[in-house]
Amino acid sequence: MIALDRTLILLIEHKEVMFKIIDYMDEHQLYEIPIEVFTRTLKAKLNSLKDKKDKNRLTEAFGKENLIRTGIISEWNKSRNFIAFQPTILEIFRLFDKERMRGLRRPDLEKIRVQLEAIYWQHKALKFDITNPDFRENRQYLFTLLREISSQIDNNVKYLAYEADRLSSRLDNDNEILTLDKSQQVKATLLQIKQIYDRQIIPLLEFLNTYENSKVKNPLILIKEISALYSMYGYEDDAHYILQYNVSITTYHKEIEKVKQSLQRYINQERKQRLIYNAIEQAYLNLQELVKKTTTENLKDKYIFKSFNEYELYFKGLKAHSAAYSTKIKWYERNHAFYFEEYLIEKSTRKRNSDVSLPVKINQENLVNPNNHLKRKIRSLIKKCDIKPPIDDIYVELHHLFVENLQEDYQLQYLLYGVNYFKQLKKGNIQVKFERPQRKIEHNNKTLEYNKREFTP
Repeated sequence: MIALDRTLILLIEHKEVMFKIIDYMDEHQLYEIPIEVFTRTLKAKLNSLKDKKDKNRLTEAFGKENLIRTGIISEWNKSRNFIAFQPTILEIFRLFDKERMRGLRRPDLEKIRVQLEAIYWQHKALKFDITNPDFRENRQYLFTLLREISSQIDNNVKYLAYEADRLSSRLDNDNEILTLDKSQQVKATLLQIKQIYDRQIIPLLEFLNTYENSKVKNPLILIKEISALYSMYGYEDDAHYILQYNVSITTYHKEIEKVKQSLQRYINQERKQRLIYNAIEQAYLNLQELVKKTTTENLKDKYIFKSFNEYELYFKGLKAHSAAYSTKIKWYERNHAFYFEEYLIEKSTRKRNSDVSLPVKINQENLVNPNNHLKRKIRSLIKKCDIKPPIDDIYVELHHLFVENLQEDYQLQYLLYGVNYFKQLKKGNIQVKFERPQRKIEHNNKTLEYNKREFTP
């Protein structure tokens, strides 16, 4: 077996292996890859090596067992024959090549906003005292989060600038389109630009625009309000550093605005082509329908080359469309498309909430431990409770105790922590009873399957 540091060094030295894996994942929009794809990529790399010593070293380092042991492969689904790499490892290799970086989309930016909003409300409920462990924990998490956000925005802006330059240069070099293949390539490039514009540039500008009217608080405003909390309680240095992060993130607005302006003419070009294609297609369908009508036995007054007046010409539709793509598009500061999209999202959310959702099964992947404050509260409840043997099922007993006392703070995952702490107190003998099927507890649309624990004297 080879240690983690040596394995990472070898992966970086032969980074084309990881590049091929990342390209496959991006092409198929996956967060994992089939084992056969990984094996095929590794085999191709080994066959390209001439030194037998290098082959043996890479075989041992890049072997599935070594990558799992070092934590580079985080998951191996044997039933589906898929493996998943650590997201951090993939992001490191994306940094080596801007073309393989992933841009921040609306869900990613919304996740950042939710994180900031959560830390804001946590700070509002905190006692600002350096001796308070909860305050120290949240303060450390805040600065870690701000560093991550600043780094993500910086990488995202660099990636978008690179993509804009790459795609625009590809279009500018194709001045003459002489073949159908070239025409399709240009159309695909224009579509790619439109997708980047709609899915990444516009959401990022809205994220960085503190003047945009919205039903939720802008992330930059949240950062300012967190800074104001620190300033109000006398932590002036921390408040200053938080504002510095805010200013640093805000400055990217000008850079992304330049990228937007550079792509604007290609967006207009894509719209113009789309209108032309639609008009030609409609004209073709109309002519096709006319041909179908001539295929009858009686052709009287139905000749296809019958003369039409100006208002009956089927290509007259092109003139109507010409006005649309010759008129300049007006851009307003207020993005109405954003508001309409937000309205659709809100309607969709209400419909989804009104529907009956399926229960979520609790396992190691979605297990959430309570925070320090709740841990102390749970331990206090267990110590004060009057649970005495014999008890048929300690899970059910503690579940009712937590529902009654923790109320809205209670999540079903916390029951596992409570049972473990109850066993540590050793108030009696706890015996595991294995049953098939396992017992179930349901709470707030979540299901916990477990083996019964009997509490005896």
